[in-house]
Amino acid sequence: MDSGRVLVALQEQEKWRERRARLEARLRAVQARKRFLQRELESVRRRVDRVAAVVEGYRDERVPWEGTVARFDR
Repeated sequence: MDSGRVLVALQEQEKWRERRARLEARLRAVQARKRFLQRELESVRRRVDRVAAVVEGYRDERVPWEGTVARFDR
């Protein structure tokens, strides 16, 4: 067995291990970003629902702090 070939094989193996580690780290970062953006999206959806309830209250000529709208202010 040629020692040069063994050395090249070990270097290739190490290269792919490092590449895999970088890809796994990147995947974890992307998944964390996805979780963050999902929380932000839910927050925005709640705000949109709150504003929609206020608008609906105005359309029905209710005071914004009455009825449905008051439950969103808590």
